[in-house]
Amino acid sequence: MLETVSNPPDPIPELAQACLVYVRRALSFELDFSPETLPVLDHYMATVRASLSERPELTPLVTRATGAYFGEVVRAVVPGFWRLPSQNVHDWQICCRQIYLWVNPVGVAYDALFAGTDHDGPRSNLRSAPEDREFLERRLATVPPVPADQFTLLTTRLEVIEIASEALSARLEEQGYSGLELTEEDYAAEVGGVSPLN
Repeated sequence: MLETVSNPPDPIPELAQACLVYVRRALSFELDFSPETLPVLDHYMATVRASLSERPELTPLVTRATGAYFGEVVRAVVPGFWRLPSQNVHDWQICCRQIYLWVNPVGVAYDALFAGTDHDGPRSNLRSAPEDREFLERRLATVPPVPADQFTLLTTRLEVIEIASEALSARLEEQGYSGLELTEEDYAAEVGGVSPLN
């Protein structure tokens, strides 16, 4: 399912469009795939969270749609591409093209919806090559802490991904490895050896 830069694989476009519809209906706001719209999406997730006990069937619908939208935002910012090795959302990834770093955006959406990691959805850990883990942990440790209720916000998660991406890019450039172009095959070959960041 290798994609071009402009075209995400199915079912991502349909899911991302569903997110636009959900937010339009709930908040009368038009999402446009820009990072500046993530606070609105965070607000939408909080409104859905309030109704989860009465309507648990919303969980997979909202998290897939929100994950697809968030992944598209990340894919444009980093830049990156989708890797969907199966139909199981636990396997979905947004992978960076120029550094080895990936995250499950549906897992990020689950965290945002539940305001924590206590859920049955995919894990949302940012993952890197094992040799980069300690370096990234040190870099992320320099970021000022955020209150617990802000840690799982989509806006916060994008900031963390951007910081990690910039740090790894600078490190590669210092080592003389700038200009890399990773593909789905690179991630498929390495996925067993990745290290999650907490």
